[in-house]
Amino acid sequence: MDEALDALTALDPVVNPTSKAAIRAYDTSITQHIGTLNGSAAEIRSAVLSHPEHLLKHIDPSVHSIGFIFILQIISEPTNAALSATHQVLLDGMLDFLLKFDPVQVRYVGQHLLSLLNQVATGQVFPPSVAVKLLSTAILRIDPTGSTFTSTHLRLAQLAYQSNFIESAMPVIDRDILFYPNGPGSKENSVLCDPALAPASFVTTQTGLTDKINATTVLEYNYLRGLIYMSRRDWGKAVAAFEQAISHPLKDRTTSRIMLDSYKRWVLVGLLDTGEAPTAPSYTSASANSTYKATAKPYNIVAELFSTAEAEKLKEQIEENAQTWEEDGTVTLLAEILAAYQKWQIIRLGGIYQHVDITHVRESTLSAETGRPLENDDAVVALISQMIESGMLAGQIEQHENSTYLSFRQDSDMISEMEFARQLAQSHHNIETLGKQYRQMNDQLSGSKEYVKHLVREQRRGDKGVADAGIGFDSQIEDEDLMNDDTLLA
Repeated sequence: MDEALDALTALDPVVNPTSKAAIRAYDTSITQHIGTLNGSAAEIRSAVLSHPEHLLKHIDPSVHSIGFIFILQIISEPTNAALSATHQVLLDGMLDFLLKFDPVQVRYVGQHLLSLLNQVATGQVFPPSVAVKLLSTAILRIDPTGSTFTSTHLRLAQLAYQSNFIESAMPVIDRDILFYPNGPGSKENSVLCDPALAPASFVTTQTGLTDKINATTVLEYNYLRGLIYMSRRDWGKAVAAFEQAISHPLKDRTTSRIMLDSYKRWVLVGLLDTGEAPTAPSYTSASANSTYKATAKPYNIVAELFSTAEAEKLKEQIEENAQTWEEDGTVTLLAEILAAYQKWQIIRLGGIYQHVDITHVRESTLSAETGRPLENDDAVVALISQMIESGMLAGQIEQHENSTYLSFRQDSDMISEMEFARQLAQSHHNIETLGKQYRQMNDQLSGSKEYVKHLVREQRRGDKGVADAGIGFDSQIEDEDLMNDDTLLA
């Protein structure tokens, strides 16, 4: 057993090697360490099965992640995992490892780590509340920026939404995805232990840190993100998530079911977010837009009526299409639309008045739930109070002699000096982060044959008229067949 322990902890960890020589030396040490463990697999396996708890207790997963995960793999083998003596040991070890592993060492044992994450993602190894937390923590330990998409992202979103334990997933769900595994210009031959290595260069199928990604994977992730934001009533972020799905590049001009479902919800949450129908991004496929227009007519009509004074027509449109909403699973959203209609009418009054009598508010706005004005001024005051309390309306209710008024706040954008300084510092940090991400993306695109071809085309077009290299590349992905159900970026 002592010999097995020595072998499992033989690697001397190096924290942030600086010189190229030190980086390559550490890379060689890790590779040799893995080779030694594989060469002594039979002896180590025997020791692990005899004393699993003792070995795990004497190995720190934050220092010797490779040795620790080697033990976990042995215990979790189908012939061993069912043994009652090792089951709880395995669970404790997995929990300890996923919270503490060295993010550099696991780049060399990505397949083993992904295997553990996939087990956790079933929601059957740990309770969903624990599993969601472990997956979220692991994703951000591998890539603290959260900018590179992995197959674990989708499994996390699925488990979080299905189990309704979404808060622990939000640190991942809230991150903007900028890179995809094996995208254009990925540096597959980089030294994995290089601390300066960008996540997109080591989060690849070659390292095993992610399964293969295809268009459906990305679409489903953005769709689930939209549903998660809907459940939190975060309409603005739900709009952005669904928008990523509806504007996804197409293969063979075929709009998927996920894209259509996303579009229907995108229209509705857009109304809830801004009070008017959202506008699709300019780079949305023309064929997708045609499909949305043809197959989502009831939703588009609702959007058109929402910004009018036709409360009764909106009510009728929603009631007449009840079966459609039921089939699409959007009944709850349509109820939100009915409830929000009069609220947005009230908000729009702020563009006309600074102060407005409550009686006038009642007479000039309609409830879409009844098609009529509210029954009395007290009901209007109650509605406005709820809007102010929720943060939907910037204003206050005032009494003047025998009248009650709604005053729209004009100083809602005023902030304290401390808050201004905080926002300024955050903006500076965001600019620095965007600069790094821009340089990384530019470096990756420079190695993409498709992007180089695109630049050549744009150069030729420049002789005939003005062209935009960045937007053009996105819009032509469909024609270049770079996006399909088999691979995200080929």
